[in-house]
Amino acid sequence: MLQHLLRPVLTVSSALVVLLAGLVPGAAASNGTVDTASRASSETLPFKVDSSNQAAWWNPVAVANGTTYFAFNAPAAASSRHEVHLASRDDGGAWTEGCLRTDTNGPCVTFLDDNGHNQPSIVVDGNGTIHAFVSMHNEKWNYFRSASPGDVRSMTDATAEMPDLDVDITYPVTASGPDGDAWVLVRTGTDADGAREGVLYHYDLGAGRWERETVIAAAKGYAFYPDDLAVGEDGRLHLLWEWGPFPADPARHLGSYAVYDPDSGTFTDVAGQALTGPITPTTAGAVIWRDLGPDETIRSFMPALQSAKLAMRGSRPAGIVYRFVPKDAAAYDFLNVTWDGSNWVTEMLLDTSSLGSGVATAAALDTTSFGSRTRAYTVLTAQVCGELRSQAVMIEKTQGREGLAYFPVGEQRIGQQRMRAETRPDGTDILYLSAPNAAPAVLEYVELPRAGRTSEGSKLEDIVANLRGELGGVNVALGASVQASSALRPDTGGELAVDGICTDASRWISAVGDTAPSITITLRKPQRLDEIRVRSGYSTDPGTDSVLRSFTVEVHTTEGWTQVGQYTGNRDRLVRTAVAVDLEVDSNPPTHQ
Repeated sequence: MLQHLLRPVLTVSSALVVLLAGLVPGAAASNGTVDTASRASSETLPFKVDSSNQAAWWNPVAVANGTTYFAFNAPAAASSRHEVHLASRDDGGAWTEGCLRTDTNGPCVTFLDDNGHNQPSIVVDGNGTIHAFVSMHNEKWNYFRSASPGDVRSMTDATAEMPDLDVDITYPVTASGPDGDAWVLVRTGTDADGAREGVLYHYDLGAGRWERETVIAAAKGYAFYPDDLAVGEDGRLHLLWEWGPFPADPARHLGSYAVYDPDSGTFTDVAGQALTGPITPTTAGAVIWRDLGPDETIRSFMPALQSAKLAMRGSRPAGIVYRFVPKDAAAYDFLNVTWDGSNWVTEMLLDTSSLGSGVATAAALDTTSFGSRTRAYTVLTAQVCGELRSQAVMIEKTQGREGLAYFPVGEQRIGQQRMRAETRPDGTDILYLSAPNAAPAVLEYVELPRAGRTSEGSKLEDIVANLRGELGGVNVALGASVQASSALRPDTGGELAVDGICTDASRWISAVGDTAPSITITLRKPQRLDEIRVRSGYSTDPGTDSVLRSFTVEVHTTEGWTQVGQYTGNRDRLVRTAVAVDLEVDSNPPTHQ
């Protein structure tokens, strides 16, 4: 039993809230199977990442010949600019980094920051050559290629070799085929015609050159938005896109899918019926998987869809995930659509209206399929104590098994996270997780195996509760008496550490001259404690510079004062200390000197 007197001894001055948990939530029940998510492994790339690395809905990741390749924005010397770096990870876990250069001996090229637009896409061809398309938002081609197979340190400018050098390019989406050829799907800006078209380009491995393949879709008054591109085992290309009003709009509509056969130069819909290209929003056939609904037009802000990704199973689509916001809704939902042989069938994966106020999905999603398991990935966000938190989530569906399994993936982060996913030949998913608002910005590599059976996962409500900071238990520190060593101002007294409010205006702050600030909390009655939670820092600080760096936490029992936690170099806003002490209660504790 723990004594009712708790004394965290703090060695730095900062804003502070203290919470004492009298009950820790139990772990999710196990069905005796192997939990895939629990066997996930992750690591932060050992390279600097720029805060402009804001989007991962193109293709910044590739897996080829046992090596994983990540492309990301890295800091540049000049403000509002970034470099583009590539990092490779071999099958032994060793990382190599290189930047894009004009030539072999030139400096790293810099590009203008344009969050959510100027992001890189890469593809690796059958010879191991790396192709990179970067920083093109209604701009001419920016194309770089490795001089040596698989060598991220040899990326030089090869833009002059691209076709259509006079065309404005946006949103490059890439894929490689079983024959080793490479493909890129883009939106081109033919504004004089009142349209922005979807155009496919092909890298012929044998010829060693890029060629303009065909116009996928075009319609006057519309803008084409590429979503995804995949090459089936039979060599046919699977094309995923959405339409927006010309010239552009953040809210899009008419989610569309078609198949292109490069051998014959022809299109078909998901049912195998021939289509006449270029495809338009009114092309007959099973092209549109999300049609206009009630109160929806091509220019409506709500309802609308935004972003979509495609999973393949051999030479057939396994599913399409996407975000959709109903009319007057607070956030985008996360859905999956599949072709059942006759119709497109939609399944709700995350209904944000059921998750509580302030919870939303981010514009970060992907889907993969291997064997009997199809996975959907997204990022949940929540406003907590004046700051945005995010958590990547995997949703897994297994053939022959009812229901969906939900798993949190990677670390919970401050600010948005962006993602893409690729599947290795053994079925392991590789996740590219970018946290551009972290301090400093980070890029995370995550492995999620498919080997073994999976558990039922976590309850979705528990994932949301953890994201919100609803960590369970009873806060027995509420209303406790407090003795603080000092206060910066009358409105920053120690009582604010135990009022249960975590806003910036409700924090204890010690005086500037207090070289050993401390706060002692005396509970109203003896309590058994399971955990002590200390929250520090400010929501207005985009990083974690204002959190408590070094401090200790002590409790008093009949054996005297016992240290239960010691922290040095802390960077977390919330520190949770398990109380592994079970001693007799001292009803008359002495003063701690």
